[in-house]
Amino acid sequence: MKREPRASRVERAFYALAFRAENDPRARAVLIALVNASFRAIAFERKLGGTRLFDYAKRAAVRFGRWRAPELAKRLGLDARSMADLGRLQDWEDRVFGVTGRWTERTPTRATKCETACPFAKAASEAPELCTDVIHALEEATFRELNPTYRLVPLTRLLSKGDSHCEFVHRIEG
Repeated sequence: MKREPRASRVERAFYALAFRAENDPRARAVLIALVNASFRAIAFERKLGGTRLFDYAKRAAVRFGRWRAPELAKRLGLDARSMADLGRLQDWEDRVFGVTGRWTERTPTRATKCETACPFAKAASEAPELCTDVIHALEEATFRELNPTYRLVPLTRLLSKGDSHCEFVHRIEG
């Protein structure tokens, strides 16, 4: 896979905050506030017809996904050949970002998670493409870095669209 350039100082600070947020409620609160502020700014720009912030967010999500994948694989001891085990990465994300959900399916090749509460749903409701495109890109970049056969089904059930939950259907080829 193509290697991304070295992370900038700001990106490294964001990445460090994300890792710290797993066990530090104050860091989690700061992280959630930063992401919500970013989502609101992107939604505002989208309403005005702009795309610069959205395009940047999508590129940044891919960079973050590729950067964090090997670090998370090591920290979490992930088996990249099993979707059931790779799902622990999404559990880590949920702890870090304050998302609540449950697994409805977990097999070696497929895992489905329904997330019923998300601190970003309200801000993202102004621009649901933040979920369908940016979050999707983050997940794809992260998981594909660990297993090139990984695919995330397009996100159609979303809290940001008024649904009762967000549904993430992860697949890897056996």
